Amino acid sequence: MKKITQKSGRFTVKMGRVIFFLFYHLMNFVLSAQDHPNNPNHDNDTHFMIIDNKVKYAFWGNAWHVPIGYTVGSSHDFEIGLGRSYKRNFCGGAGCIFKTNSWGVGYGVNTKSSLKYGNIRAYYGYNFFYFPPFSAGIRGDYIYDFHRQVHYIKPSLGFSFIVGEFFYSYGIKLNNGERILPSHGFTIRINLFFPMKKWEEHYPNRC
Repeated sequence: MKKITQKSGRFTVKMGRVIFFLFYHLMNFVLSAQDHPNNPNHDNDTHFMIIDNKVKYAFWGNAWHVPIGYTVGSSHDFEIGLGRSYKRNFCGGAGCIFKTNSWGVGYGVNTKSSLKYGNIRAYYGYNFFYFPPFSAGIRGDYIYDFHRQVHYIKPSLGFSFIVGEFFYSYGIKLNNGERILPSHGFTIRINLFFPMKKWEEHYPNRC
């Protein structure tokens, strides 16, 4: 039993290191991919960016966001949320890049041994999709299980196609109490946007 516990502890530490490594490099990629402020002079360069449907306040975004997700692990977790999203794209000669920043609140239900436990949560997510295909996404959830009075944070990352995600998550328990949210989980999530077509569009005046 002692050897099993030690192996389980080493596995958890290794998984934590892997998640941190992937999260660190993904964040570097995300920050390097952010849009830079436009300079109208560009040192007399005739290339300049055109922005259509520019949002007035990036924090408020340009769409409502409704995520619906299901996580499978040692227990099952169903979630639904409501928030805002800042959707934008860039199209040029090499293809199109679609990006969303989304944030909001939600409600979830954990199921374990035929018992159901409710929780409330707040989330933030960033999704990136490049066509021709390359996709990535990260998300962070704060979760409070009000039945057990247990707090969690749940970072997750994986593949994103903007309207759909497949993420791996690692639930970190912040206080004492019985764990209901799974430590390791795989999430399939559908993202609904209203309106869907009102993207902020960036493109060069010529390629």
